[in-house]
Amino acid sequence: MDGKNNRDKVAALAGVSSATVSRVYNNPDRVSAVRKEAVLKAARTLGYSPDKSASALRRKGTGQISLVSFVKKDRPWYWGNFPASKWFFTDALTGILSVVDSSMFRLNLKTLQSPEDVKRIRWDQECDGVLFYDVDEESEALAAASLDVPAVISHHTSQFTENHCCTTDNFEGGRLASSYLKESGYIRPVYISYLPELVVPNRDRYGGFCKGWGSDVPQILTSPGKEGGYEATRRILEEIKSGRIDSIGVVNDLTAIGVIQCLQDHQLKPGKDLGLIGYDNMPLNYVLPFQLATVDLKPSLIYKEAAKMLLGLIADPRSGAIINTILPELVPGESV
Repeated sequence: MDGKNNRDKVAALAGVSSATVSRVYNNPDRVSAVRKEAVLKAARTLGYSPDKSASALRRKGTGQISLVSFVKKDRPWYWGNFPASKWFFTDALTGILSVVDSSMFRLNLKTLQSPEDVKRIRWDQECDGVLFYDVDEESEALAAASLDVPAVISHHTSQFTENHCCTTDNFEGGRLASSYLKESGYIRPVYISYLPELVVPNRDRYGGFCKGWGSDVPQILTSPGKEGGYEATRRILEEIKSGRIDSIGVVNDLTAIGVIQCLQDHQLKPGKDLGLIGYDNMPLNYVLPFQLATVDLKPSLIYKEAAKMLLGLIADPRSGAIINTILPELVPGESV
């Protein structure tokens, strides 16, 4: 079921105008939640789905939205290159599709080798708007800002104030992590991280951790991932055993896995012998014997909101720079 007459039937059943039905599919942020639900319910009842190709022709657009990611070259520390991190993209894609699938647009995926590749593409012939995945360097943000179609960047993007972006707040996430340990009764924490001089999210997470604690916390720098977490923990084992360290904050769950392994190799139990909190909320419950305390970025929500923002910009590209911050959430842990 498609076409104008059928759209009018949906409008009549939902008790709204045909224009409102169009807005639900083209620019859902500009429709109240009550009216949006009424339209979608009526569409399901009548078996209505919008004709995306016809809609694109009416708008003189392509009917396409591009999700673009960059290959992160020469960056061995990039978290997304670790196989265990692939779940994050799936969560992000799920959030985007929850918006795009009920719109007049189709989603296509594109991978670029570098920000310079952005200049070589006629974006207005490829798509009506672009959503950039995991922009974390200035060159990527500048490339996105140069497009002649609406563009939104995500998700470690709070420092890029000239772009439309949907971002997480890593400082707030760090504060949540230390507050959790403090409220759990721990008093002598350390923080394990890597490359804070290069990786802005890592620097922000540590800054927030110190803010939540109320003072500077000793920071142990290591290499990223499981191996780095293991080595950093091995270096402080004696202080842990003596009680001079009673809790550990870790920059991400990948590195926390190494911390857990080292502790268990030395008959120490996270959550019982000392406090431990990671960051990212990786799906670890199926492989760990306990729930690791962590901080959830909520990637599906970040990219859902980014997709909604992009649809709004396509409808009205005159908007100034918009920054939408999705606050992270604490996930409490359980001891072994």
